[in-house]
Amino acid sequence: MKRIKEYKKLFKVEGAIDLKELKTTYRGLVKEWHPDKFQEEEQKKEAGEISLKIIDGYHFLVSIAPETKAANLED
Repeated sequence: MKRIKEYKKLFKVEGAIDLKELKTTYRGLVKEWHPDKFQEEEQKKEAGEISLKIIDGYHFLVSIAPETKAANLED
């Protein structure tokens, strides 16, 4: 439950997860925190860690989204 709250906070999701909105937010965060945007090695390292967290969070939230669960039940 803590993980869900943490990722929802990262993606600014309140209530149910909307995949379209989540994808838009994900793309924006990835662009903002891409390590290649930073010059200093320390900043690149931090951006890399945040990027990995963003990617992990996105995949996790997509996997628990109601739309994903419904699609998996139909198969």
